[in-house]
Amino acid sequence: MVFAAPGEALARAEELLAADPSPLHASVAHQVIGIWQRDFGDTRRALAHLRRARDLAARADSAEREADVLATLGVALVHAGRTRAGLAAFEQGVARGSGHTRARVLYRRAYVWWVLGRHGEALEDVRRAIPVLRQADDVIWTARALTLRATVHLAQGSVERADADFTAAEALWDTTGQEHDKADAVESRGLAAFRSGDVPAALRLLDEAEERYAKLGTPTFMLTIRRCEVLMAAGLATEALAEADGAIAVLEGIGGQSTRRAELLLVAARAARLAGEPQTSLARAAVAVRLFAGQRRTWYETHARLVLIEARAATGRGSGRLVADAATVAERLAAFGAPAAPEASLLAGRIALDLGWTADAERHLAVAARSRHSGPPLARMTGWAAQALRARAAGSARGVLEACRRGLDVLDDHRMTLGASELRARATAQGAELAALAQRASLVSGGPRRLLVWSERWRATVLSAPPTRPPADPVLLTAMTAFRELAARAEETRSDGGRPAPALEREQRRLEREIRSRTLHMRGEAPGDGDRFDVGRLLRRLGDEVRLVELAVLDGRVHVLLCGQGRVRRFEAGLLAEAEAEAEHVQAGLRRLAHPGAEARLPLVEAAGARLQHLLLGPAAAHLGSGPVVVVPPGRLHRVPWALLPALRERVLSVSPSAGSWLRARDTAPPPGGRQVLVRGPGLASGGAEIPELAERYGAARAPEGGTARHRPPGHGYGPGGSSLEARSSGTEAEGAGGRPPREGAARSPGVPDDRPPGHGYGPGGSSLDARPSGTEAEGAGGRPPREGAARSPGGPDRRGGPTVLEGDEARVPTVLRELDGAALAHIAAHGTFRADSPLFSSLRMADGPLIVHDFERLDRSPYRIILPCCDTARFASVGADELLGLVTALLPLGTAGVVACTAPVSDAAVVPLMLALHKGLDAGLSLAEALRDARASLPGDAVHQATGWAFTAFGAA
Repeated sequence: MVFAAPGEALARAEELLAADPSPLHASVAHQVIGIWQRDFGDTRRALAHLRRARDLAARADSAEREADVLATLGVALVHAGRTRAGLAAFEQGVARGSGHTRARVLYRRAYVWWVLGRHGEALEDVRRAIPVLRQADDVIWTARALTLRATVHLAQGSVERADADFTAAEALWDTTGQEHDKADAVESRGLAAFRSGDVPAALRLLDEAEERYAKLGTPTFMLTIRRCEVLMAAGLATEALAEADGAIAVLEGIGGQSTRRAELLLVAARAARLAGEPQTSLARAAVAVRLFAGQRRTWYETHARLVLIEARAATGRGSGRLVADAATVAERLAAFGAPAAPEASLLAGRIALDLGWTADAERHLAVAARSRHSGPPLARMTGWAAQALRARAAGSARGVLEACRRGLDVLDDHRMTLGASELRARATAQGAELAALAQRASLVSGGPRRLLVWSERWRATVLSAPPTRPPADPVLLTAMTAFRELAARAEETRSDGGRPAPALEREQRRLEREIRSRTLHMRGEAPGDGDRFDVGRLLRRLGDEVRLVELAVLDGRVHVLLCGQGRVRRFEAGLLAEAEAEAEHVQAGLRRLAHPGAEARLPLVEAAGARLQHLLLGPAAAHLGSGPVVVVPPGRLHRVPWALLPALRERVLSVSPSAGSWLRARDTAPPPGGRQVLVRGPGLASGGAEIPELAERYGAARAPEGGTARHRPPGHGYGPGGSSLEARSSGTEAEGAGGRPPREGAARSPGVPDDRPPGHGYGPGGSSLDARPSGTEAEGAGGRPPREGAARSPGGPDRRGGPTVLEGDEARVPTVLRELDGAALAHIAAHGTFRADSPLFSSLRMADGPLIVHDFERLDRSPYRIILPCCDTARFASVGADELLGLVTALLPLGTAGVVACTAPVSDAAVVPLMLALHKGLDAGLSLAEALRDARASLPGDAVHQATGWAFTAFGAA
């Protein structure tokens, strides 16, 4: 019962002791309390109770009882760091027990051997125990022994054997009421999924195990260790470090197991190294090594020494001694059969290469390279990294590129098993070294074209395929609704001059964790890695007029790859670090210019823009021609206001996360019908003043009760003084199952026409705009939009009906999502909030709370064009190798071909004329980039309006 219902078992044991039991029964009660304290409380108290249980068993003259208690005592002593005394207790237990009891003692000693990392001894003891336990029909202890054997197999890299034992154990657990052991079985399956490379399944199973443990009220230190391992493999090292450090603090607070503390310190050291905190890693690893050595846990001590050496190397302490230490660790890990052995050999080889010891490097790298053909994805990538370094040392650029290609192919296959865009983005960090090696080799031997191919190979790969749509998970949808309501209440409290209650903030954070957790469980659906980048295709699409400027960073310096007129040219520019610092100065200047009275700073900001141009474009600025320019910056330069650079200021300018992403946007056909949606969120300083004017310009739509948008008859434009839009209830059938928006082409509410009749579009003054059918020659082959500069249809874009306007109480998330799905143009005037700590919770404020990135991922197709006129909507978090997480990048793989968004705080009042001018250009059939260029030029020349124009960027190619 101490595992099935620990709280009840503890209470029953204490009641029994209060009733003056016999020595035999008292021994059982003290043993139960000792187990509870050992696993869930204070190990010192556990030892006191277990010693008392041992003495009472001896007084009762029960050898079997004494043997059983000695085994429990042995486990507690080892967990307390007293390994020699623990093993001595087991020797006594094995000698005192017989038959069935001895088998239970052997199982527990096998567990201790596993804790100590002595896997051979563990397998031997469990091999002796299982037949006896089965013969005695002891289902619980047989299942425990099978689970333990599977765990040992996993530690040795034998995933198939582990799966077989886990399956057999789970079948036995289903016949028992041992809830704790059932939770342990789920946890173990999560570990097996992780070892086989299935990160989403591992996270899902570990979260399920955590829920089961929570119902029992038991601590989950081992689960935390395993979850941290999975988080690190998923690229979430910072989160893993926070979880490990939090668990260490809890464990120390209750006087918990010394063995678990050492394991948590090892996990924290690894997480800190991966998170780019080598000093923290050094500190954690040094303590872990000391603890493992004192506990005589050589297997774990060796793993901790590997992390210690990695941390030292990361701090720039490469030396011959470090090479020797890494080689020794590699040999020991290989002797243990540990999967981490290739990592140690790669580390030794890498340090030796840095020292110029090519012969030593080749020896170690050859050993590491053996892992490239088998094992889980990250182990194979280790092998290909070693092979690439061998080729570089041998002077074979071709060998470097082949090894890098093969290694990144492994990463692509792994990445596409991940459904969540965040995991896909962060997983790319595993390939950063391979991509950098390939870029250097290309620079030396391949010319600008090859460098462009390799720059694209690892840039914005998350955008190459849409993320998996969140499942119709009622728990997820409920959590998102609850999160939205809480966020709205918190915002209301803040707007009243107060601060949300701590309980409200805690619940909001809990719901964020739940939403994110369930999203990370999604498996990828798309096979392969999307379409391969083709330089020839890019140059054909650019033609003679358009230039694409891709910025690659090699060894801290910006290299400009200028594409156009059928060729790729390379120019060297400035240092990335200097450009980043200058970009921050520019951002600060734009923030100040958003407020009146800062006109004197305008020349300073313009001068900073000139310095940025020198650092980012260098001599390439003189070769941009006179046509449109597409800029493809690295992730770390995502905050640059490109329109501020003198060479780009008067141009048709767009920005794209990658050249491949720009090509996909160019090939995205607009949806039929030309449907437009105008949304006005609450609390805007300008009141979203452009929305009524745009509605008046286009002719408006109203939303009937319980239905979809109805377009007004001719002559009934919506404007100030017009009738208000009727409220539409959320959760109607039009939303589709699970509250999702209907798929494109799904039936709308009966009797509610979706568009006006052809030829009845309305422009300024109510004049008719000629409808343009999709698929005409003006769109280009395959229904694609025309090339920039190509002739457009007379009358501008297809707009066979007026827009849908959502404001006030109608601007609620379910309604907004329903109308956005498959729209041709969306203009969303709403407060934008960027979350650097959790970029996929970046949001737009609606009437019922935040519209977050996770909401957009539920759309079948996001709007073809989106205009986001409010602050910070174009801010991103740079993660992984060269990936960006944020609102704009979430939209691009979902069907959006173009976005206008803002990179800095702006004056709400100055935004209104900019937006009206932008729509005027779109009315005339211009692209977003063309319309934004003309809109900037139409603004007054004062500092506030100029800064507002520079702060907006056109992304994509629509």
